Amino acid sequence: MQAFMRLWQKMGAPSARQAWGLASDGPEWVLVGLSRAGTDLLKVQSTTRLQAQSGASGLRLALLEAGQRKLGLPQKVAISLDAPDLVTGRLSCPVEVPEEGWPAEVQLEVAQALNLPPDEVNFDFEPEAMVEGWVRHIRWAGCAKSRVAEFQKWTSHAGWRLRSVEPALDAAERASKMLVGGLPSLMQQAPQDWQFRLSYEPSAQALETSALFTSGQKGALEELLASPVGPRLVACGLALKAWT
Repeated sequence: MQAFMRLWQKMGAPSARQAWGLASDGPEWVLVGLSRAGTDLLKVQSTTRLQAQSGASGLRLALLEAGQRKLGLPQKVAISLDAPDLVTGRLSCPVEVPEEGWPAEVQLEVAQALNLPPDEVNFDFEPEAMVEGWVRHIRWAGCAKSRVAEFQKWTSHAGWRLRSVEPALDAAERASKMLVGGLPSLMQQAPQDWQFRLSYEPSAQALETSALFTSGQKGALEELLASPVGPRLVACGLALKAWT
């Protein structure tokens, strides 16, 4: 899924030299930093495991300690969230509903899923490429505005600048698409050797077979997420988001 820029108030995004992704790994968190390796290439700069077994307060302290080892301006970081903090879904929308009407439809779906008033939720969505008959499917994600504000606050206090929150699976999809060598290279390289292309331009053939990623490849991706490299892949996808 594309950028979740509606999940928080729009923030500035100056050009980056480093970007970071923070993904949960059971009771721990994995913090991965990416840096430039070429004009259109990023490499894994560092991977840090954060011990944060006491919830958000413990994670804030762990991020604070990690941030103190970095010099300069606050570093950009993206974080993966999942239920109950963040909900996702798939909306079936009649094709006659104009594009400008999609946000209102999605907002109502998110509000219902979170049992909150519509004006108390933040959300983002992406229409699927294929239209089935008279129905267009829209993937969406959302969370409470108060939850996003909370994450913004404690990451800022820890010396970081929150750029994005999104589901782990969406971050992993981004990383796998931009990974040099694609999914097969995950089994051929150590995570510290992964490299990612900043631009992703699918070929015409890839566009024609885009459903493959949502079926066969998504199954393989979900298996990878359950493996030891899964959280690192998610963190890399988050860092790629933070870079943009």
